Amino acid sequence: FLESHQATINMWPRIKIFIITYIFVHASSFQPTRLLPTKRISVVNRHVGISHPTPDFPPAGIKLEEKRKPTKKATTRLSAMESLWTKYGMIAYVAHMCAFLPIALFPTFLQARLNLLSKLEKECQALQVGQVTARILMQWIPFINLNIVPVPNINEMGEEPKPTIWVCNHVSMLDTFVLLASDRELRGKNRRQIKTIYWKGLDANPIVKLLFTMAGFISVDMADNGNGHPNEYNRASFKKMLKETQQAIDDGFDLLVLPEGQLNPTPEKGLQPILPGAYALSKSSCRPIQMVALYGCHQLWHADESIGMTVVGRDVSVRGYPPGREYSSPGEFKDAFSAIVGTYGSTGQDLPEEDLKFWLDDTEN
Repeated sequence: FLESHQATINMWPRIKIFIITYIFVHASSFQPTRLLPTKRISVVNRHVGISHPTPDFPPAGIKLEEKRKPTKKATTRLSAMESLWTKYGMIAYVAHMCAFLPIALFPTFLQARLNLLSKLEKECQALQVGQVTARILMQWIPFINLNIVPVPNINEMGEEPKPTIWVCNHVSMLDTFVLLASDRELRGKNRRQIKTIYWKGLDANPIVKLLFTMAGFISVDMADNGNGHPNEYNRASFKKMLKETQQAIDDGFDLLVLPEGQLNPTPEKGLQPILPGAYALSKSSCRPIQMVALYGCHQLWHADESIGMTVVGRDVSVRGYPPGREYSSPGEFKDAFSAIVGTYGSTGQDLPEEDLKFWLDDTEN
């Protein structure tokens, strides 16, 4: 036993070198400067865009009958031992992310400091490194049963995707890791590079700040008044956020917006109040909105601080919906987001097929 233990210790430096090399090689194959038919240099591509024909359904805003609402997805309840094992697996995952991410990002940081990478190339490569790190560690530390339902036919949509605004619900601190790890499968191999608009308070974590800053994510400053309470934004920070958002749009990035603006402490009851920021960005940039839904992260790491990491399940799913469209009003967007993403986020199930098609289509025409 002692000989085996000593052999494992002796091999650890080689294992670390393998991990770093694997991440760096995979990230270095990323091509961040593909041209799109626009006036500016763009970045990694992703298809979004076609609207669906309008069916003959009731007017927008109609509420579904109770009998047609999907029931909550059945989840496997964990024993006390399984819950404890999963909890420490999750803690180990987060700890390994904190340990490996700075090491994996160092080559990108060094190349940028030596002016071997442009700002766009640095941002693209940094996010790619973060995604590969999150994905590999989630495979090596299997604390979660992750089911990814990709955007339909995403790899068959061609090589010149249309820029888009992505929107998603927000149920747990795990959301960031899940979205990083699932992005390649969720949005396809030709996906466009993306920037997230996030709460600046997350920069208090130095590892989060390192990744988000190097990837060029866009922060918004607001008071830390707890989940489930109205957001109190620092209006002075909006000018900077709007400037960075416009620059990201000009550079050809997709944008990810969390319309709830905060963690949802009661996802089983539906969404928090939906803010109109995603609609405003879509309107000003003439980009479609495309939806993503998360379910189950709160079973591992709950937004309610009194529950926290009390693990009750490990089944998590992330669902990508068909190519989006431009909404004609903030109300129409809020109704559609609540119906589609709110339903999936609370039950883990889609609406019935006809209702889902109704909300995905242009409901006001």
